[in-house]
Amino acid sequence: MFIRYRSVSLFSFVAVLLCEVALLVLTSDGISSNYAQATRDNAARPVIVVTPREIDFGNIGPSEGTKSTFVIKKNNGAGNVEWSVNGPEGWSLMEVQKLSGSLLDKPENLRIHISSLKEDLYNGTVNVRNSYPVQMTLEANNRPVSYRKRLAAGAHREMLKLVSSSGTRTIFVRFKLVSAEAEPIIHVGPSRVDFGIVKPGDQLSRRVKVTNGGTSTLKWNVSVQNDLKTGMTAKPGRYISFLNEDVTGSGLYVPPSNVKDVMDISGTWSEINGYPSSPTARHVLKYRFRGTGISVFFSVEPDGGDLMAYIDESHRNNNQDCHAGHKERAECVVAEGLANGPYTLTIVGREGAHVMIEGVRIYGKDVMKGNPGWISIFPDSGTTNRETDFVNVTVKAHQSNLGYYGENLVFESNGGQSVIEVSLEVSGDNVPKILDVYRYVQGADYLYTSNPQEDTKVIYARGYRKQGIAFRLFSPGAPGTTAFYRWYHPGKKIHFYSYDRHGEGKSLKGYTFEGTIGHIGTSRLTNTRALYRWFNPPSGGHFYTTDPNGEGHLKKGYRFDGIAGYVR
Repeated sequence: MFIRYRSVSLFSFVAVLLCEVALLVLTSDGISSNYAQATRDNAARPVIVVTPREIDFGNIGPSEGTKSTFVIKKNNGAGNVEWSVNGPEGWSLMEVQKLSGSLLDKPENLRIHISSLKEDLYNGTVNVRNSYPVQMTLEANNRPVSYRKRLAAGAHREMLKLVSSSGTRTIFVRFKLVSAEAEPIIHVGPSRVDFGIVKPGDQLSRRVKVTNGGTSTLKWNVSVQNDLKTGMTAKPGRYISFLNEDVTGSGLYVPPSNVKDVMDISGTWSEINGYPSSPTARHVLKYRFRGTGISVFFSVEPDGGDLMAYIDESHRNNNQDCHAGHKERAECVVAEGLANGPYTLTIVGREGAHVMIEGVRIYGKDVMKGNPGWISIFPDSGTTNRETDFVNVTVKAHQSNLGYYGENLVFESNGGQSVIEVSLEVSGDNVPKILDVYRYVQGADYLYTSNPQEDTKVIYARGYRKQGIAFRLFSPGAPGTTAFYRWYHPGKKIHFYSYDRHGEGKSLKGYTFEGTIGHIGTSRLTNTRALYRWFNPPSGGHFYTTDPNGEGHLKKGYRFDGIAGYVR
């Protein structure tokens, strides 16, 4: 009996032990599973990111304002994120509610506008010596919320808290309140100077204006930027100005000679100081370029406004809403990181926006620094009170290689620092006047190019076969010639060529503009011959040749379609 009792007890003990182990394993698996699930849930939770974390708004004088933008976006997760932003501590909220929003897949802009108000616009305390009523306006999704506070002259750093379901983010704004009576303020313009296309040996000059926004004496000096000394680097890409000095004051804008072949404007564009301006959304400006991206420089009139810009019809849904503040100049990056190729920038003004477009910066173009002494400045220092002073900037291309050049001029003063960007293109007489045009074929499509290196990716991607030199075109600027344009239809996989930008009445629906391949004679010039165009009705494709018999294409179903121009 005793032995049996011990046997049963041992069996029970083992059974209980096994149950406890199983329970422990089950519990452990459950904990592990729950922990893994929590980890996955946490990883999938949307997290907002604000860039940059801090912005320096610079000097703000009496009745002046400045504006900049933070970008709010998600770095992971699905679903929307509700957020709100608290104004700076100690400032009075002028509205009923603080600013809030809902962040979906598209980033949002949080715009900050800081301005020094006139005393008669401020409803706070009475005027205090050497202090100023300041307003900070936060705006998102076209909803502005304002805060006010009286601040002493000097440097300030304010913190804003962005609160959301994914946590709190802090961002900072810095600015300096200056007194017009106490300090000078330097203003230099224009902020960018484009000398256009020059030839080796050319010498050109432009004037830069220097004014004083304060009442005490402004002392300044200017020099070509020294990267090691200033810690600044030149801007990437080539700046191109839309300024046309010949139409300044006329009220009607016409593209200048440096961009007239690559710019189309619809409607009547007015001009402000020689720059294009459109007050209505019905007017469109198109600019054709080759590169990896582009940005737009613009400013607005006192009533404010913005514009819409996008690259090609295929990128229209990725348009950029570009904003600027009161009398503020801004740079809007429309596209970057694209494959190097031809694109068309489209700019559309908002109704009543009064946007003035200063120019563009094209990315993907290597910009060089000139040899020492290629830029001279006179005078390089001075004092300015209430008058306007002018600085003459002269560029000399005597020892420059061909290509794009850029440099910064740095104005140092007791009223702040200003930087002027200088750009130009050096194009010499030794550039070939005659361009070899190569023919490539793929099925019914014929690709003609004077620069196979630029079209290398397209040639290999579409499987074109090289057939050699088909004819020769002229370089831009050759007398009696005009640009010879190229279009491509992705659906039909065929090209079309014409010196008429509108296609000689041919419907270009579905075609993508690919720029120019050179210049062609519009009439018979010395030592030129006709370039014949042949058309294939079944494919819709065209074939171009100097052979009046079409190189046997008549037997392939082609029919004569006229003379496209005159070539070498």
